Amino acid sequence: MNILKKLLTLTFLMLAVSTYSQRLTEKQKEMERNKVKLFTQQENENLQQFYAGEVSKMKLAEEENEKYYRYLLHYTYKMSRLDDKDKGYTKSEIEQKFNVLVDKLNADMKSILTKEQYIIHLETFSKIINSVANRRNLVTNE
Repeated sequence: MNILKKLLTLTFLMLAVSTYSQRLTEKQKEMERNKVKLFTQQENENLQQFYAGEVSKMKLAEEENEKYYRYLLHYTYKMSRLDDKDKGYTKSEIEQKFNVLVDKLNADMKSILTKEQYIIHLETFSKIINSVANRRNLVTNE
């Protein structure tokens, strides 16, 4: 039931963003044009479903679950914008800034999770990081 709730919330958010994006300011439109998209919408959905399934294994209480996803969204949004075309970061700078954000994310997660839950987080998030790294290599080698 909790996974269904998350998926419905995610779907609603995507719909709201889609609707809102039709009324973007010029600056927001420029940011969207500069955004680098590594995955297709279907691939993103598959990754989100995988991640939600892994997070459900943590059996988080509702408040912990909300904190977990709040931290996750906060940091992954920042990570996803590191390679925006208008940032002009080098590959090395992106990797450095990305690693700093991962460390901060993990520190925040460690503060709210049990040892067992934290291990699940680390294992799951590392799979996502590997997927992103593999895709970045494919995109930059094309």
